[in-house]
Amino acid sequence: MPRNARKNLVGQCFHVMVQGIDKEHVFPDNDSKGYYIDCLQYAKEKYQAKVLGFCVMGNHAHILLAVSDTEELSSYIKVVNSKYANYYNRRLRRVGYVFRGRFRSQVVLSARHMVCCLAYIHNNPLKAGIVDKAEDYGYSSLTNYLSGKGTVDFEEAKKYYDVSAENIRAIMQERTDTEWIEHEDEQLEGFENVMQELFKRFGLKEGGVIEDLDIAAKITREMQQRCGASIKEMARVLGVGRESLRKKVVANTVP
Repeated sequence: MPRNARKNLVGQCFHVMVQGIDKEHVFPDNDSKGYYIDCLQYAKEKYQAKVLGFCVMGNHAHILLAVSDTEELSSYIKVVNSKYANYYNRRLRRVGYVFRGRFRSQVVLSARHMVCCLAYIHNNPLKAGIVDKAEDYGYSSLTNYLSGKGTVDFEEAKKYYDVSAENIRAIMQERTDTEWIEHEDEQLEGFENVMQELFKRFGLKEGGVIEDLDIAAKITREMQQRCGASIKEMARVLGVGRESLRKKVVANTVP
């Protein structure tokens, strides 16, 4: 069992989720994910916000922050997202909004809530089928905790829980399917309906095995965006190898 938070958390810590506009994959490759993490570090120099956890995925990112108030929270995220949006638009030679509306946030309500948030954030790549082990994903704070270095504000984190690698691994085993978690897929479409639509679009027979991995990858990418489907789930439904599908999907995200 993990050793939980040590002090009253209410009003001090927030679980933040930002998402690409129209669910666009605004973090399409490793360079972009790394740059967003650099933005988290950059904004810390302007505000007193402390980063306790993060995970940058393809079309969204999770951040666990300790702040003095909601005004500081908003200011910090605004700087992070503005800096990244400038980079993204410049790189792709585009203009306009990069992120979907205002970011979403939840106040951390208890010690239990805190460790479950951390586990949920770190387990995102595993849930999506991107990696077989969460610690193999290089763009989350789990690697910070296991190595003892990185963007995480360890001294701040120590106020709330034991930051040793042993305890962080124990936290990773916490259940994260409790109702207080505001999933990024809360407004996503029904799995079966979208699958029927895509099979019809690609002229495929429902329940049949798909031999063309490029088509399988296109279907998977759209199912990820519209339904929050995982690679593991899609590999099973489409009758293709999980690793082959993962490689094809990842390759297709790079511009």
